[in-house]
Amino acid sequence: MKTYSDEYLEHYADRYVALHLKGHGITLDQYLADPARYEHLALEPFPLLPEQRTVQERLDAEAARVEAEVAHLPRRNGAVVEVLHHHRHPKRSPLAMFARRAK
Repeated sequence: MKTYSDEYLEHYADRYVALHLKGHGITLDQYLADPARYEHLALEPFPLLPEQRTVQERLDAEAARVEAEVAHLPRRNGAVVEVLHHHRHPKRSPLAMFARRAK
C-alpha cells in the first residue's frame, strides 16, 4: 500500500466523496492511485442495480418485439405513418355538372 501526504489525502479523499465515486464501484485506494482516470465518472449515471438490470432487459425485449410488429408499416422520417387513400380534389359526379340558367 502506498502512503500519501496529508494534504494529498485530504484533498482527494474529499473529492472522492464529493464525486460519489463509491456508487460507481471505485474504491478510495483506486482513486488515490490515479485520480484523473476516474474524474469523468462524476458526470456518468450510476450503474444499474441487479433488479434494475433485469427490468431493463425485459423492457428492451418488449421494445424489440413491438418494433418487429410495426417493421412492415410505411415510415416517413423514421416515424410510422398511416397511408391515406383519398385525393385532395375528388372527381365530381357528372350529375353535379349543370349549367346556370340565365335570368
